[in-house]
Amino acid sequence: MSELQKFLGAAAGSAVQITLQGKPGAQGAIVQYITLPGNQPNSNGNHIYVWQTTQNIVPWDNTPDGDTPVSSNSATSTQLAKFAFQQKGYIVGYAVAPTPKAVCATIYMPANEQDNPKAWEYASVDLSVVYVGTNFIQMQYNGLVGYTPQTNKNWVGLWLGGQVPWSGDPIKAIKVTPDQPPSGYLYMDGIDLLIGYQYSVGYFMVDQATGRTSLAASATFTVAAS
Repeated sequence: MSELQKFLGAAAGSAVQITLQGKPGAQGAIVQYITLPGNQPNSNGNHIYVWQTTQNIVPWDNTPDGDTPVSSNSATSTQLAKFAFQQKGYIVGYAVAPTPKAVCATIYMPANEQDNPKAWEYASVDLSVVYVGTNFIQMQYNGLVGYTPQTNKNWVGLWLGGQVPWSGDPIKAIKVTPDQPPSGYLYMDGIDLLIGYQYSVGYFMVDQATGRTSLAASATFTVAAS
């Protein structure tokens, strides 16, 4: 039996996702968002940003053409994202903090394709556990193209239990490095994992001191007996 099979039991992941409802119009677009369980989007400063663009990549250094604070505290709901819609290309991004640098899920609508959902392109930050040893874990993360996780102080934390809590310190936290590419593998060592227990890891978009609720993706795993 491999080391992976030996120590890694059932594993699952979840991430922030967005879709569009209805059709974009003069006042903007209706965004359906699915965030992590327990999130309170309004209290936690979640925003929806919109950029006019001809590419499926967030123009990270440009000021958004639309900025809508999420008004509900439901982890899953809909929100009208207000912007001056035209028959041009747009990318809509959901941010788990009040800054465009915390965008973790996007939809790109090419120009003149607003009535053709098959042409829309989706992307989101995700996290998974790929290897578990007796005192370390390896994770894989996938970020948005062009994003700089180290510069923006992204981090990953580990908790005991089946869900990342919205308060309290993790068992351990590590910074996401390097900046490019914004995807790769992370190693967390120096931890004592208990056989038969479930753990959760969370990926955060804002530094640990100020961004404790900026949870973009999570994964759970069980430490299996040998």
